[in-house]
Order: sequence, then structure tokens, then C-alpha cells
Amino acid sequence: MSLKKGEEMFGKRFIPAKAISAFALIAATVFSVPALADNITVDGKSRSMLVYAPSGIEKNRPLIIQMHGMNQDAPYQKNAAKWESIADTARFVVVFPNGENKAWDISGNKDLNFIKAIINEMYSKYGIDKNRVYVSGFSMGGMMSYHVANKMGDQIAAIAPVSGGGGVNSPKRAMPIMHTHGTTDDVVNYNSTVNTLKGWVNAQKCSSNSQKIKPYPSTKPGSAASLEIWSGCTDGVEVRLLTIDGKGHWYSMDEAVSVNTSVEIWNFVKNYSLDGSSITPPPPAIVVPTNRDSIFNGGFDSSAVAWDLQVHGDAQATGEAKGGKYQMDISAVGTENYQVQLIQHDLHLEKGQWYEISFDASAGASRTLEVNVEQHNDPWASYLKEKQNFELGTTSKTFTFKFQMTAATDTNSRLSFNAGAATGTLTLDNVKIAKTEAPADMGTTALRGVQFVREQPAAYAVFDLRGHRLGTIEMHDATEAETLLRAGYTKGVYLLRGLKGEKSLLVPVSR
Repeated sequence: MSLKKGEEMFGKRFIPAKAISAFALIAATVFSVPALADNITVDGKSRSMLVYAPSGIEKNRPLIIQMHGMNQDAPYQKNAAKWESIADTARFVVVFPNGENKAWDISGNKDLNFIKAIINEMYSKYGIDKNRVYVSGFSMGGMMSYHVANKMGDQIAAIAPVSGGGGVNSPKRAMPIMHTHGTTDDVVNYNSTVNTLKGWVNAQKCSSNSQKIKPYPSTKPGSAASLEIWSGCTDGVEVRLLTIDGKGHWYSMDEAVSVNTSVEIWNFVKNYSLDGSSITPPPPAIVVPTNRDSIFNGGFDSSAVAWDLQVHGDAQATGEAKGGKYQMDISAVGTENYQVQLIQHDLHLEKGQWYEISFDASAGASRTLEVNVEQHNDPWASYLKEKQNFELGTTSKTFTFKFQMTAATDTNSRLSFNAGAATGTLTLDNVKIAKTEAPADMGTTALRGVQFVREQPAAYAVFDLRGHRLGTIEMHDATEAETLLRAGYTKGVYLLRGLKGEKSLLVPVSR
């Protein structure tokens, strides 16, 4: 069956390519982990791709290049194949390139040069292991995988085409191949492709006696998949055919009835390298405990694990753990402070318990930082009497405040640093939360909920609780309340805001 121009097989229906691309872009945005859009110049032309690299990816990790089908694009393939969680666990980089005019040059050098440029770019940016570059693709992307195997075998460790075939044409080395195909594919015929694959089996002098596993995996009696393996090939490579009975022209991710194609591809290609070396096991995954009453990775020692930078609305910001601190760069503000926020959730807050939060902070220029303790889910209700604002300077200072959890116990609350009020850089470190005793000077119920702790004597602006500025005082040896009394302030509760970045204070005057 042939496709009309601008169409691609979508399940059992033909849908215009523009509609598929729009659907894929929306799905990738809503359901998938964000990938970085990138452009590189190849033969004088700008070529585009999506790049997914796990946070803090180490050097000398593998690279998988995954190509889309005809009349599809990189966002579509990214959403269909869902490589992100596999890459996060096994620690490798995935690139989803865009073919020109949503197609691939499966006979010439144009896209071979693109593949070479991608490898060099990923080596430059992430230090990928050039001995462990793998190529895969769906439909026409699978055909391009075979073209790469024929012409770039000395640079590609293994290929894994899906629903797209290609013949043998003087490859530079024996190529490990994992081919996946559905038996009812009416776009790229299954039987024709199987015969083509057997051409590779013969060319690579594999054993004529294959091993067949049906169903596959054998531990899943109801699986529609079966696996045929040709071993004993030149240089010890294997050729594999993963057949999915009843599957059409589609990238199978249905583990309930068959297999997760991306998982199967990774489990095959990871066994091969150009130099024959074994793959270095990834570092053990960091397990972030849930339902905890302390901050995890508050020192940002090696990464930003357990922290989530969220950007909403028109705000724009990036952030990373660098040099044992978290550094945020805000390039555009939104309409609310929370439109740029660094959060950590899974915090356990007990009803009635007092807590103390402390952190070190500085900024590229003087600014305000809002801090909140709140629900992690809608409606994100705050557990503070007021969201707290701190005046940051260019020198790092320690800021501290106490609050009482007056709401019901929450096992998944969160601490939020809301930085959407100003552009520029902001640095955080040594973030902590700890249980504490109620403040000793609880002489008025107006203080219940929040109390601030002063760092050192300084000048403060005095406000009433409606936000009206009443004047200025200087702290010396006396307490805050005594200083207010000496300055003529009467009974009440006052907000003192430091004029040089000191912490704000709520001070009761009882006489």
C-alpha cells in the first residue's frame, strides 16, 4: 500500500501529516520530559533536532540516534518511542533528528553527513562515547538505519530498525542488527522485509540455524511477540528479528500484549561497541525518599536531584547545580512571583509542630525572594500566615524563619522559592528544614504561625500589619520590643524589614 503525499499511517487510519505533527507536538509537551531543541550546520544548511540528555549526564556514555518516519518529525518520534526514562536509568543521550521535508536521503550522502555532524556535536557537548553510537528509526527512519549501516559501519556500533528495511551494500564491518516489524504492516510489507534481513544474515555468514523464542518473552504466555536470533556471525555479531503478530505500521509500546520496543532495542544494542569493550555500568540511581521531614540534597553537592525548577506563563529561567550551589538565571519575569519557582516536595509536616527553615542566598543585584511552604497539589494552599519575603544582596547570607503547621498533617507538602519578581541571577545553598520548639516570646496570638529571627543589629523600617510604613529604628543592645517602646511605639505587633538585606521580623509589643 502506498501513501498519498502528506499522509502517514496512524493506527488503521490515514491522517494528514500536519495533523499528526500537531498532535505529536502537543503530546510531547504534555506527557514527555522536555528535550532541548538544537540546530547544527551541515553542508551549509541548518539542520534541526531534539536532544534528550539526563540531568548531570557523565562523560563517555552512549548515544542513540532515533529517526522518524516519512511525513513525521522529531517531536512525533520522541513521543512515540518514549526513550527518556530508559536514558535516565541507563545514562545515555538520545537525539531525534528532523529529516528535510520530513523524509530521509536513503541513497545519498546528505543525511549521512547529518548523522556524522550529530555524533561530533554530542561528543563536543556531552563527551559521548564514540565507540557506542547506535542508530535506530521507524519506517523510512528504519530504512535510513540500514543506509547508515552500509556506509558508516566503522562509526556505528549497532542498528535497530523498526518497520523499515534495507539491503546489503558492501558494509564496512559486520553490523549487529535488531529489526522489529509487525506482521500486518500494510505500508512496509513484513515478508519482504524479512527476506531483506536474511540477506544481511547471509552476507555476515551467520549460522543458518536460528534460535526461535515464541512467545517472547517466554515468561509472558499471552505475548504477541516472537524473537528469532541468528548467531555465529562474522566478528561475533548477532542479527535479530522481533516479530509482533497482528501489528500494523506502528511503533509498539504495548507491554500488556507484546513488548516495549525501545526497551528491547536498548537491551540489544548495549552489548556492542566498536572497540569490543564492555559497557561501563551507570552510577547507581539516587533514590530520593518520600514522606520525609528533612530537605534532601539541600547542599546541591553533585546535582539538583530532588529539586524541580518550574517556569510558568511568560517567565523564562534556567537553573543548575554548580560548584555546590544552585544557580538560577531569570531572563524574563511573569506576572506572579511563583511563575519562576524552585521547589522540593514530599515533605512531611505534622499538625501542631513548629519548624525552622534556613537557607543561604545571594543575587547578582539586590532583589526580593519570596519563600512559601504549601500543598504540592491543587489548590497549593500555603501553610504560612503570609508568604515570606527576603531582601537579597550580592553577598551570601543565611536567612531563617520559623512557622507552626496549623493545618492537617501533610505527607507531600513542599518548600517553594518563588523568584519571578525580577530578572538576573540568584544563588541558593544549605537549604534546611528542622523541627523546633515554639518561640519563647509567644505573648500574643498574633505571632502564632510565623516568627522571624534576626541575624545582627541593623536598621529596620517599621510597618503595621496592614503594610503601612511607620518609621525607622536602629537595633543596638536592647531587644526589638524594647527598642520599639523606646522609640515611642505602643502595644501591638509590628513588621520590621531590614534596610540592608537583614531578615524581616514580626515583633509583639505588649505594653
